[in-house]
Amino acid sequence: MTADAEPDGVVTDWAVPASVTVDDDEVVRWTGRPRLSAAAPAGLVGLLVAGGGMAVAVGPAATSRFGLAIAALAVLVGLAIPGVAVLSLVNTRYVLTDRAASVKTGIVGRRVARARLSMAENTAYEQSVTGSLFGYGTVKLETAGGDLAFRRVDDPQAVRSLVDEHTRSGRKGETESIPGSIDSWRAVREEVGRLRAALDR
Repeated sequence: MTADAEPDGVVTDWAVPASVTVDDDEVVRWTGRPRLSAAAPAGLVGLLVAGGGMAVAVGPAATSRFGLAIAALAVLVGLAIPGVAVLSLVNTRYVLTDRAASVKTGIVGRRVARARLSMAENTAYEQSVTGSLFGYGTVKLETAGGDLAFRRVDDPQAVRSLVDEHTRSGRKGETESIPGSIDSWRAVREEVGRLRAALDR
């Protein structure tokens, strides 16, 4: 199943991962993943660690086996740090349907967090200075069961608007699904009050 293109410019082209449950009558409105640029700090750290290892390899310690082992280990760790960060980003997926928001994470194992939009208490988006310059940010969804975040996504304002739109429609749908009118429920409440008063005598 793939997501639909939205008229407000939110366009997605990622397929929904098999690990994210989407009911047959749910409509996928948006899918995404974090920008790979989120791995840049890990890349910088890895470069510094690998550079330190190379410095040891060509320095005075290069004559000892212990020094060479440390240098080789530092280079391997330096390459592994950005590799793990990129794998983590590639394996993170965000799915927004007309009923729920889901976040899938994990490299070897996987974790899927899902929040019903009708249970949302608050939504927000934030952008750092670089996020404002390059058009990415984080969309947050707060529910009674916990918080969910779409981190470093493109056009976070449009994604947040999409979340808000379906949060409101989800609440409206749940309200409309309650049978009876307000007057009939008031009458039921009054009748229950009379029954309780009769039993207390």
